[in-house]
Amino acid sequence: MEFQPTFDDTPEPRRRRRRSRSSTPDEDQREQQPVENEDEEESSPGGQEYELDGPAWHGWLFASVPMLVILLGAGREAWSKGLAALLLGALMIAFPMRRRLPRIPLLGLLAVALAPGLAFLPKAFQGVAAWRETLEQSQGLALPSTVTPQPWVTLEAWLQLALCAAWLGWALGRGFSSDQRRTMLRVLAGGSVLVCVLTILEARGVVRVPWWPRNPLEWGEGFGPFANRNHISSLAAMACVLCAAAAYDAHRRKERSWMLFSAGFFPPVAAIFMNSSRAGLLLLFFGMTLWLGTSAMRKGFFKKMAVSASLIFMAAAVMFIADSGLAARLEQQGYQQALSSGARVALYRDTLVLLGSAPWLGIGLGNFDTVFALATRVQDPRSRALHPESDLLWFMIEGGLITLVPMLMVLLWILRSTGPWSGRKSKGRSHRQDRRLRNTAAIILCLGLVHGLIDVPVHGLGYASLMALLAGIALRPRRLPRPGGTAEKLGSLAVGTAALALGVTWLMVGFGRPVMPGTSSAAMLRAKARELAATGSLADALPLLDAAMAMRPLDYALHFERAQTRLRLGHAHDEVLQDFTRARALEPHFAYMCYNEGVDWLPYRPEYAILGWREFLKRLPEAGPGLHGYFRQMLQHAQSFPDLRQQLWSLASTSLDLKLEYLATIQTREDFEFCLRDILTRQPSLAALDPSQRMTLFQMWERLGDREALFAAIESNKQWQKDGAWRLLAEHYAQKSDFKRACELAVIYLPSLLRTAPGASVDVAALERAFLFNVMDARVGVELFQAYKARGEIDRAISTLEKVKNAANAPGYIPQELAALHVLKEDYRRAWECYREAAQQQPVP
Repeated sequence: MEFQPTFDDTPEPRRRRRRSRSSTPDEDQREQQPVENEDEEESSPGGQEYELDGPAWHGWLFASVPMLVILLGAGREAWSKGLAALLLGALMIAFPMRRRLPRIPLLGLLAVALAPGLAFLPKAFQGVAAWRETLEQSQGLALPSTVTPQPWVTLEAWLQLALCAAWLGWALGRGFSSDQRRTMLRVLAGGSVLVCVLTILEARGVVRVPWWPRNPLEWGEGFGPFANRNHISSLAAMACVLCAAAAYDAHRRKERSWMLFSAGFFPPVAAIFMNSSRAGLLLLFFGMTLWLGTSAMRKGFFKKMAVSASLIFMAAAVMFIADSGLAARLEQQGYQQALSSGARVALYRDTLVLLGSAPWLGIGLGNFDTVFALATRVQDPRSRALHPESDLLWFMIEGGLITLVPMLMVLLWILRSTGPWSGRKSKGRSHRQDRRLRNTAAIILCLGLVHGLIDVPVHGLGYASLMALLAGIALRPRRLPRPGGTAEKLGSLAVGTAALALGVTWLMVGFGRPVMPGTSSAAMLRAKARELAATGSLADALPLLDAAMAMRPLDYALHFERAQTRLRLGHAHDEVLQDFTRARALEPHFAYMCYNEGVDWLPYRPEYAILGWREFLKRLPEAGPGLHGYFRQMLQHAQSFPDLRQQLWSLASTSLDLKLEYLATIQTREDFEFCLRDILTRQPSLAALDPSQRMTLFQMWERLGDREALFAAIESNKQWQKDGAWRLLAEHYAQKSDFKRACELAVIYLPSLLRTAPGASVDVAALERAFLFNVMDARVGVELFQAYKARGEIDRAISTLEKVKNAANAPGYIPQELAALHVLKEDYRRAWECYREAAQQQPVP
């Protein structure tokens, strides 16, 4: 019995018209000639039509599936993947392929679906990496003997890739009618706008979508249904082009829905600006310009460019006028920094270096986040690289060239099968409208591919399903000339059934049944272990962590959390230390877990805390010093453990900043003298300290150490005095009533005064009268002081300056002038008081 699909809208094969006996040779020749501009008419030279029939409501179903997948968590978590697989599988069974794929895309898709399985070959087939030997020998990790170090992780990622390849094959071979293509683009436009509206409302706190993936510690703050907030901006840019195309098509068809689609253009734009996404803004400009230049406006190059440029300038003006996050981001970072990132370039470079060690088979699907840190040089120790920031590089490094090459071959065939993008105007209006719709889908597909070069949206099941459907919409019907048969129907049934089984499996994992080992099951087991540990059921949490580690043996977080659990359960400290050591070995760059390791050891073995803290300061030394630095937090933790303080001092031996942080917490003279001797032994001249650091050390030395030794050292070091230590020495002299020596130091190191001598014809009496009537006039008072000083009337000069000093606009040099006058009278005590006041007004070097 032949398999009959649930919904079969395959048209009856059109019979070629036979030449009647009455037809003339000229008519027969015209019949066999190709139709003028056959690219537009989608017909064969013999008159065969490649366009298929089909009801428009099927388009609603086809387009609703990827939008539902995106709304239901975008296929990030296990339950979301399960629902996505069920929807895709059911659709492939109910609506089988109606066209036979050509050899190139068929073989390419088969290769993409099967090539990742080569990662299960013996590891000797590709060679053993150095990092793998190190883990097995030094850490005692028993890794599998396959090319992929985590077979279960690779298996799940392989199944997901095979599902995406099957969906793409179905979308290419289904064969959509013109009405279905129009309906699908409109449904995709409306669905994308709905996603953007929900995203905005959730960000504003109006509604809450609890099933959208959120993990701020690993993925950052969420925005939209995707784990990566940049992907919603990409979808929003696509939605803008979809709405513009749908509005234009509806207007051409004289349908009132064009107003609805026109209004739908603005929520995605708002989402891009709220997300402060540079990539989304660039994709929006690129997509709208390309659509205006190829689909909406058919004539006039300069007209197209003028409209495109006007659109860009208008959006840019709105961006800078409006108080948006994107405008602030561009203004704060600068345009060069906004358009380029050194960290991203370094990530690309290191990924390519890693590819050189496994170019053909890669490292196995799903292994990038665990292998990259082991096989490459140090990256930013404050974060971890979960992916290479590029779909292209991600497929290349995990699947190898043997997976990437057929993938690129399929994409190239799809792009060559779109269009036509230029040519003579078609005679049929319906064909022109359908061509615009197909080209619009191709443009949006290109937007997703371009975004995939600098980000990883296509690795998400929701985004990938949308891209595959767009590829099917963009395909020219004449590229699939052969109708499908029993093989296509049976293939759709088999693949759809497998997708249903995979969906059920993922759903079971999502609901707590790890029936399929892999990343999803490991994440579920880890989450349950955390819940049990939070409720105090540590003994029940430990087996779950062991099971998760069997699936993901290279996951540092699992080793770290098992060490914490064992520590709280009272297991042997050697076992706990081994887990912590393995966690540090599996993640050799990320710093913060090392600090947490030290904190975890404090209640049990305080002396072991220094192991993690030493590694933290080695990985991220700039995070140690400072008022809110981690070294100060270590010192606070060590207050309850006196034996730990000496070990912390040994940690600070490599950084004078850390030593000063340590000295600031010392309360006893003995501790200070010990640390000071260590510093002076290593740096007798303290040349490694800047002036402010030396002053801080001298102040602590004066408070806790031998004061006489301090001042003797300052007296013998002119550079220290020049850097500001003369103030301490002068205060020391003043306390010993040696005000003359204090004044002599002040004269040397305070800035010299530029004095102007009064003219010989100064009318002192007039100045006295003027100053008497306005004592707060500092200018007159200074002139009167200079006149008294020139005449040798020191007491009157001092009295005048004492009054001028209280004026609101008194010059800053008044205390220094007063000090000089007191020196002339040999009143060094008052002179020092004035010099001290002048010194306080001067900044410390």
